[in-house]
Amino acid sequence: MSSITNKTLPKKFSIRKVLLNILMASLIISILGFVVNLKYALGYLFILILHELGHYITAKFLKVSVTFGGFTPIGAYIIHENPKNCKENALIAMGGPLFGGLLGLVYYVVYKVTGDYTFLALAFTSVIMNLANLIPVNPLDGGQIVEAISPILCYIGFPFLIYLFISANRLKSKLILIFIMAAGIYQTYNFTIKYKTDSYYKLDKHIKIKFIIAYSILILSLAISSIYLYNVFDYKDVFRSISRFK
Repeated sequence: MSSITNKTLPKKFSIRKVLLNILMASLIISILGFVVNLKYALGYLFILILHELGHYITAKFLKVSVTFGGFTPIGAYIIHENPKNCKENALIAMGGPLFGGLLGLVYYVVYKVTGDYTFLALAFTSVIMNLANLIPVNPLDGGQIVEAISPILCYIGFPFLIYLFISANRLKSKLILIFIMAAGIYQTYNFTIKYKTDSYYKLDKHIKIKFIIAYSILILSLAISSIYLYNVFDYKDVFRSISRFK
């Protein structure tokens, strides 16, 4: 789940791209519907869509041209024109986890009202995915946010990725993390070189402080939510209870 900058946007979706997105969305629903259940599959797809909608709405608010990029095997993305500066890019990046975190809260409220464990599982999923996306390593949203603060924060994110890599049990997760780390090393290196000379990164100190506060609040909110869910509920039992294969 991410946003991609581009100097020129495609004027419209091609039929091929529309069909490819329908295929990807159908695969996500089919696989998750088969392994877990249809309600979870649709809810998961909505997590991806709402996250990207957060990026999309923020870009539109800033008058940055933007379009939905599509679905991928690991998520979804938007494409937007190059923002004027890192402040706009950071705001666009922040929109996704903000909307995703709020959706996690909505799913949890629905669970409390209905008692349906599928919505509790979706709350887990939304909170964890959006929290992980705030790790300060580009191309993750967190990496694009901290570009408006300091390059030092980009290096702090790598120990978290290494920990996740060691902890991951699935080969797919490890491959995704390797890709993120490789892209992150390249992006962080370029960012560090350009940070002091490129006007794109020049921001007022007060604006940086505001980003530090906003980024901290967003991370703490999602972290506290994930700790609460993890300590109050056994997530393995929750997913096992709604899965087709016990």
